[in-house]
Amino acid sequence: MNVYGSWAPIPRDKGVNWSRESLDLGSRFSRQVAARFEGEQVRAYAILPRDRESIDVADFSHSAQIGEADLLLGRFLQSLAAAFDGILVVDDDLARRGDPRLEGVSYVDDRVIRWVDLQSAPGDLTRLVRTGASGYPLNAFVCANTGGHAFHPPAGPLSEPDVVLLAGEVRMVIHSIFDTESFLLLVIDDEVNAVLESFAYASE
Repeated sequence: MNVYGSWAPIPRDKGVNWSRESLDLGSRFSRQVAARFEGEQVRAYAILPRDRESIDVADFSHSAQIGEADLLLGRFLQSLAAAFDGILVVDDDLARRGDPRLEGVSYVDDRVIRWVDLQSAPGDLTRLVRTGASGYPLNAFVCANTGGHAFHPPAGPLSEPDVVLLAGEVRMVIHSIFDTESFLLLVIDDEVNAVLESFAYASE
């Protein structure tokens, strides 16, 4: 456990409101994920310092040092990888279709979608998070179907059924807070929530 902070639950409405603002700036895929909040049980968590009693998203600035936030997120993603076969998806905020040196990526309209297997090294997972975001917005997702496996998006343009399928497999949404000094998680899956609660408890 890092010395700067730990995962802590925050009020659903505060988390969802922050998430919607970020997802609205993303691709059509991100906006489809936002639409799921209406019919899903959503739990919100963020990295907060151990001595911080505030639960206002606006107060998360300087909640953790960037390297420590990455470490905590990477460890949690590693715990998820032990639970099911998923993928980490990033709706790239920095690249657009037609940019040079884009290989093996997927597209939703002109937006770039990057992904790696959740079983990748924790450093590779957090590196992907930083590859596709300038800090805010960051729209990243952990995806897998109810059988514990994930749809692997093909390289190139995604069809509308592919976009719908991928959005339907989202189990958790990841956002950055204040240039990734902290991370916000929106959990919409009981299995992921159980792993997060066990992870947080084990970190005490």
